[in-house]
Amino acid sequence: MKKFGICDLSVVPVRKNPDSKSEMVTQLLYGETFTSINFQEKWSEICNTHDNYTGWVNNSQIRFIERSTYNSLKKNKLIYCLDVNGSVTNKNGVKFSIPIGCVVSSCILLNTIYLGKKGTLTKSEIVKTAKLFLESPYLWGGRITSGIDCSGFSQLIYRICGLEIDRDARQQALQGKKIDSSKINPGNLAFFGNSIKEITHVGIMLNKNEIIHAFGKIRIDIINDRGIINLDSRKLTHKIVEFREY
Repeated sequence: MKKFGICDLSVVPVRKNPDSKSEMVTQLLYGETFTSINFQEKWSEICNTHDNYTGWVNNSQIRFIERSTYNSLKKNKLIYCLDVNGSVTNKNGVKFSIPIGCVVSSCILLNTIYLGKKGTLTKSEIVKTAKLFLESPYLWGGRITSGIDCSGFSQLIYRICGLEIDRDARQQALQGKKIDSSKINPGNLAFFGNSIKEITHVGIMLNKNEIIHAFGKIRIDIINDRGIINLDSRKLTHKIVEFREY
């Protein structure tokens, strides 16, 4: 039987297999919803509502809800936490932190109060929002400022700014519209690898010569017609494949 749920913790790891030691493939953020496609005693295989990404979560870290509630949440306009370090207070008066990008429009259902900066930004605010993540450490599967990967970074920034794209870089490279390097605008995405079929990295263009991306940490580097030139080592770290706008 299909189940429906919501993330009521600040962040929950989504794993490749139903095991706490298994690789983390992504994360659920506070207020995000999902469907359970394989329910077990301790674990559920879920499909994230906003990008259809699948993985396993521990049942002790999620809340199941009625189908009618899930459908109602899907219809609501999404409002995000815009504070880098936000917080909510639950019905017992307990205050806990939530990261930027959490869905605070779900607070009413979760019986919590959020008093920080909130909203949905616009495409023109992609660059400004991306810079809030500078120096955040790289973490495979991460989507928050304390640990984030390259495609989690581009997806989350775009989502906060009202644009939905898929989770992985190779998926994102199949969306939007390919553009010539002469037509790059701030906020466009750049993809790297050996070919369009072998995309391994993505970053957000700040201008025609600079890119912000996750490589060890969220950092700004130079980009030319070959790819990314690391400002510390002065070496080519990623080979350019193409640019895309959304």
